[in-house]
Amino acid sequence: MRLLPGKPRALGLAAALATTALAGAAAPQPVARTARAPQAEDSSGAPAAAEPGASPLRGSLGVPVAERLLASSDPEARLRGIERLGSIGTEGAIDALLAALEQGAPAARDPKARLAAVRALAPHAPRDSVRQLLSRELAEGGAPARSAASPLGELLRGTAALALARSGDKRALAALVNAIVQGGAAGEAAARALKAYPPASLQLLLGSRKRLEPALVAFLGELGDLRALAALRPMLEGGDRAAQVAAARALARLGDEAALAKARAWLRKPEPGLLEASAEVLVHLGAPEAPDAVAALLGSELARLEGLRLAELAPAERLVPALARALPLLPEDARPRAVAAIGRAGGAEAARQLRRLSIERPELATAAAFALATAPGAEARAAVAEMIDGPRAAKDADLRRLGLRAGVVRGLALRDAPEALEGRLLAALAAPRGSSDRAVAAFGAVALGLRDAREVVGECSPASCDRAAVHAAARGALARGERALAALAPLFAELAAPDGSGAPDAAAISAGVALLAAPRGGAVATSRLAALAEAGGPLAPLAARALAARDDEVIRGRLKRLLEGSDPVVRAHVALGLGSDPMPDSVSLLARAYRFEDDAAVRRAIVRGLSRRAEVQRRRVLEAARDLDPDEGVRALARAALSGVDRRALDAPSALATGVVWVAIVPNDRSAAASASSRPARLVRPDGLAVPVVADPDGVLLVPGVPPGVSSVLLAPAAPPGDAGS
Repeated sequence: MRLLPGKPRALGLAAALATTALAGAAAPQPVARTARAPQAEDSSGAPAAAEPGASPLRGSLGVPVAERLLASSDPEARLRGIERLGSIGTEGAIDALLAALEQGAPAARDPKARLAAVRALAPHAPRDSVRQLLSRELAEGGAPARSAASPLGELLRGTAALALARSGDKRALAALVNAIVQGGAAGEAAARALKAYPPASLQLLLGSRKRLEPALVAFLGELGDLRALAALRPMLEGGDRAAQVAAARALARLGDEAALAKARAWLRKPEPGLLEASAEVLVHLGAPEAPDAVAALLGSELARLEGLRLAELAPAERLVPALARALPLLPEDARPRAVAAIGRAGGAEAARQLRRLSIERPELATAAAFALATAPGAEARAAVAEMIDGPRAAKDADLRRLGLRAGVVRGLALRDAPEALEGRLLAALAAPRGSSDRAVAAFGAVALGLRDAREVVGECSPASCDRAAVHAAARGALARGERALAALAPLFAELAAPDGSGAPDAAAISAGVALLAAPRGGAVATSRLAALAEAGGPLAPLAARALAARDDEVIRGRLKRLLEGSDPVVRAHVALGLGSDPMPDSVSLLARAYRFEDDAAVRRAIVRGLSRRAEVQRRRVLEAARDLDPDEGVRALARAALSGVDRRALDAPSALATGVVWVAIVPNDRSAAASASSRPARLVRPDGLAVPVVADPDGVLLVPGVPPGVSSVLLAPAAPPGDAGS
């Protein structure tokens, strides 16, 4: 049959329009035989938002289909309708989407639908109606009447704020400024968004304001834009004292010394609010009077906590006496901070105060020892040496162990261990099996490279093993790198095998650090990894990562359940494992998981997983994460992945991973003291990896090899009295 000229092209266009109108949002678009440019997809798999003015014919066919989806009682169908309208991008499609979000509509009551709509509407933020909706979501994202019960509330609010800031539209920026002035959660989200997308001109922020509110002034200081100096300096001489204080603080944050004279004048006035402001200005500008001003705050009952904050910000030896005097007057939960501030101040007096606290104040002994261990200088090193080898150490085993731990931490953190440390550690290895003394020695000897972990552990099987030494040596191996961790793999494979009850040997939890060096699980059977991942506990996250890296049709269902589970740490590790998944469709699992994940740490892991994938679908999710994710870490990881950074570089061990976490487990009830002994736990590092650990018999955890940042520790539930594992 002979085709007439032009017919194939017409048929191709019709096929393309039909596909656009009818295909599900999760399915990739087929390529039609036309000259039409291929459509990108959003994070759900639906086509990405088109620019305003897209094909009218395409819009006329697609909008009715999307409206029928929006009228469905199925939430997933409504989501497809929202994403389809956003992908069409015509004025009519956007109007239909806005109508679907009117008060009382099913989509307006569904946080997932509202989040999908905000993402779809983000390219159209300059439109009045879209800007108004985004402003409403910024103000009400977590309001009780709408989605306070939903964990997506803050994600929704932050996404709306970023959409407004990214538009650069004057009226959108004005909405963000109004939120900052009003304060609260909306103001915090607006401030973060404007820091992510600073305006091209500060005049867009300030508008025609004749008076800058204190909240806006404070934000200008945090923004770090020196163009704000011209607006802030005249405020120092205004008649409004609150405005003067806000301007002085903002100018000091920007490093401008125009506020210095005003701060010095305020020092001579007895008003508490002025004293706090002047001290902060002096601290930020590094003025010589700063330590005395901070010491005055530490001596004031009303301003003591502010004084502690500034002492942490600007350590100085002159502050040590004031910190020591303030210590017993501070709230109990703030006292460890004061101890740490004394250590950072340094000097002979700081070392003397910290040594005294380690002896006289048992509740602060751990904080004092850690401060000595990380304080530079010969005085601090000498104080640690006396705790190890001094007259008191010979009589007080608790003090001696405290000193040994401080010496090991000092050796790891500063490479400045006391001379007596090595000999004392090796001697303590001869202590009785299962004792705290031998556990401390095992940790220190392995962490400092004096002994190999397997050498310290010796023969170990479920029938006979010094489990306390295994726990300590495994934690010590974290300081020695992947080779030392890999050496524990055979031990972990043996101990992880189930006993008669189906549970692994207790020492397997500690030896599980070997999974850090074996992302695919090494020699452990897939069925065993699945059981460990689904059982919860300290080993579950790393087991889940290894299981995901072995994904196949048999275990895909279990991975989906883990990826949708209630433990965000396990979800994050499944996402990391899917990055190395041999199954090419795992990228779709990651893309779908990102859509409505409320935990920022899990979204970071998803982006890390996607950064390892080569499939083209990853780009759409990464672009959405780069542009509209409220978490700065997620955006940074997505930018790095999209900029062509070597994927292996994103996962390479950090050269800065030299930190040590020191935790003392103290029961609330003395009758439960046994529950702290050899307590299993998981430590989630700042990079998101969960490390399985077990405390020493005296309830102390030392975990080295931690990157800079905030870590968290979750203790495993203690077994009830009388249980076999208690």
